[in-house]
Amino acid sequence: MPVTREPALLKPRLEEFLTFCGARNLSVNTLRAYRADLSAFLDTIDGETTVEQVNRKLIRRFLARMLETGHKGTSVRRKLAAVKSFCKWLENEDLLEAGMIEGLSGPRRRDELPDVPSEADIKRLIDGNIPTACPERDRVVVEMLYGSGLRVSELCGINVDDFRDEDALLVRGKGRKERLVLFGEYAQAAIREWLPTRKALLAILGRETPALLFSVGPHRSPERLDVRSIRRILIEVAEAKGLPKYNPHLLRHACASHLHDHGAPLQAIAALLGHAKLSTAQMYTRVSVGRMMQTYNMAHPHAKPR
Repeated sequence: MPVTREPALLKPRLEEFLTFCGARNLSVNTLRAYRADLSAFLDTIDGETTVEQVNRKLIRRFLARMLETGHKGTSVRRKLAAVKSFCKWLENEDLLEAGMIEGLSGPRRRDELPDVPSEADIKRLIDGNIPTACPERDRVVVEMLYGSGLRVSELCGINVDDFRDEDALLVRGKGRKERLVLFGEYAQAAIREWLPTRKALLAILGRETPALLFSVGPHRSPERLDVRSIRRILIEVAEAKGLPKYNPHLLRHACASHLHDHGAPLQAIAALLGHAKLSTAQMYTRVSVGRMMQTYNMAHPHAKPR
């Protein structure tokens, strides 16, 4: 039984939970995702729900509603993880019965393979002019996303002082974990071309910023590029080249898949991408096999009945 005797609404507790998460130094993106997912939870179950009314049936009803409204399994699993973190905090605050969320699981994980751009598509994306307002900067965006397999949040967070060599960079990934990332000659050339332009822009503004990539804000101040800005840049470049609206994570998948296609070991791929578990990188073996089967089915005379 819950320890509290007086009814306590969930909504104020959500704000307390987010404050607690902020004090733990979680990233802005994580806090934003928690707020969005938990707000969806409250909206679905009724904003006037009290802590005492939270139970497994209520959470399952929320998950079912998400699936009914077209949310993908990955999205529903992420929302469940947020709800479970919230409930765990309520337990620690003696507001919720201990063990209530034990064993609660979301939709089964399917072996869904990402629709990874081919090497020809990536070549088309990167080759030639970058038709944007700041092509030198935006070539760095595309080259680093593909060349190093960076998460978009990692790219946003790069400072000029993070470079450890002409082909090595210190990045801060999930959980603020640091790792050394390598990048090739194409990305090196893009960075060399951008740095003088960056310096000239800052001189015109009369401002300084540690950020490698920035935009000029409404008050003529250099503002670090955020996730939305980078996503918008990539879509703009892709559409100008007659390609689909690629999101930054697809270029990360492409980096890993193409490395595996050319013989890179999974351990190296996992280290480059910052995967804590080798099993996460094993997805790229399935991508490569899937690509191989597609080629086989198209080319081999006995692949399919005629």
